[in-house]
Amino acid sequence: MSEQIYSDIQRKKNSIIDSLIHLGIYKKGNKQLYELTLHELETEYQIVNPAIQDLSF
Repeated sequence: MSEQIYSDIQRKKNSIIDSLIHLGIYKKGNKQLYELTLHELETEYQIVNPAIQDLSF
């Protein structure tokens, strides 16, 4: 994976994590948010905020 793609993924993950923390979510099950994959974070965000369909962070 190129460094640019990795950087973009990390930036998107951090943005979603910040949004989830703002909504009062700090963990999913026994995992901290930073342990989740991008897909898991996107899914969790859509569950807690179903009005958001496009995750353009």
